[in-house]
Amino acid sequence: MSTTKIRLMGPEDLAEVTLLTEMVSWNYGQEVVRALFESDPEGSFIAELQGKVIGVIMGFNLSEKEAFVGMWIVSESWRGQRIGTRLWQRMKEHTGDRNLCTFSGAERVGPNKRLGFTVESWKICHVSGTIATEKIKLEEDHCVVSTFPSREVQFDGLLHYDTKIHTIERERFLRTWIKDKSTITLVAIGRTGEIIGYGAIKRDSNYTNLGPIYGETPAIMKTLLVSLVDKTTIGEIINTHVPVGNEILQELLSQNKSTFKVHDEFTRMFLKYEVKAPLEKIFAIASPDGSHC
Repeated sequence: MSTTKIRLMGPEDLAEVTLLTEMVSWNYGQEVVRALFESDPEGSFIAELQGKVIGVIMGFNLSEKEAFVGMWIVSESWRGQRIGTRLWQRMKEHTGDRNLCTFSGAERVGPNKRLGFTVESWKICHVSGTIATEKIKLEEDHCVVSTFPSREVQFDGLLHYDTKIHTIERERFLRTWIKDKSTITLVAIGRTGEIIGYGAIKRDSNYTNLGPIYGETPAIMKTLLVSLVDKTTIGEIINTHVPVGNEILQELLSQNKSTFKVHDEFTRMFLKYEVKAPLEKIFAIASPDGSHC
């Protein structure tokens, strides 16, 4: 009989949880895992056996009505022993009766439907590799790209724009996502001083994550994309999660056929109803394990 203990995750567990993501080839990097954990530590739980972390789940209460679940992993050696079920049950105690969202890989769509995720939405894909920004054709976008924070852009303004796209205010998530030194955040500012887009890139020693990138037009999102990728080094592998069928992505894949590749696809799923998002203003989401867009 399993003596596995389910308990709240703590900062001291970050290294082992990051290792779990590497074991399932997610390879997020510790700074991404840290940002996800710190955005709702009360909803992050681990499975521990003899002092070793063998499972994890993170539940994020986004509002009184909405929640998100991600980072649901059980070490392959310990699957089939209901450890994942126990993690799920503990997480559900945290999220309660909220409308829960998750991104499901192909192998999880069926099992997640049986858990109640019956409302399917659009798909995203994991894309990684190198991008030759000199091949990207930029159009007139009538914006200035500014590094955040700056005199022109403060957090409240950035949060207001993020909420416009994400549709649910996520102050805690946004603060933790952009705060550390490994993250560069750029903001597109229109002619009258309003925010018309923003993007972020997180870089640590093992993993570079591009996202989110939001913008009022494709031209603005392209400008942010080029500006962010130009902050990386030559040959640096970039990972991002993009809505399937995105026109900018198709252009990138065509221009970088041998260096930029699509990997897995994930389906956006909900327990009760779909939370709409302006897909035409989204090039990349922050993470499929932390928020619905």
